[in-house]
Amino acid sequence: MEFLDQIWTYVEPVWAWLMAGLDSSSHGAGGSVNWLMLGVQMGVIAVVMALLMPSYGAILIFTVASVIVHVVVDQVLPMVQNGASFAMPPVTDMLYWQYLAFAGLAYLVGLTVLFIIKSIILPR
Repeated sequence: MEFLDQIWTYVEPVWAWLMAGLDSSSHGAGGSVNWLMLGVQMGVIAVVMALLMPSYGAILIFTVASVIVHVVVDQVLPMVQNGASFAMPPVTDMLYWQYLAFAGLAYLVGLTVLFIIKSIILPR
């Protein structure tokens, strides 16, 4: 476990930076993250993108596309649920970019795992 403690000293600042962005997002409003809503949203987007991904070489393109779809869903969902007016995402806010970095890392890992599962279950 000593080895993991050494690794965690380098990973912990990055993790704290990513979580600060997530806490400031619409999923983290009120101080705690709504993991269920975030998980369902990310899960549905990741499953669809993993099924559309033709090869693992396209992982970066599909990760960026997943983040773009995630941002669109984040902006449209309040309009559909609550009848809110359209608002541009806060692209000048550093915490928003931290949130997008968290989403990008989550989609990168999620798409990798789902593509491996897809390759095992649906061989060509």
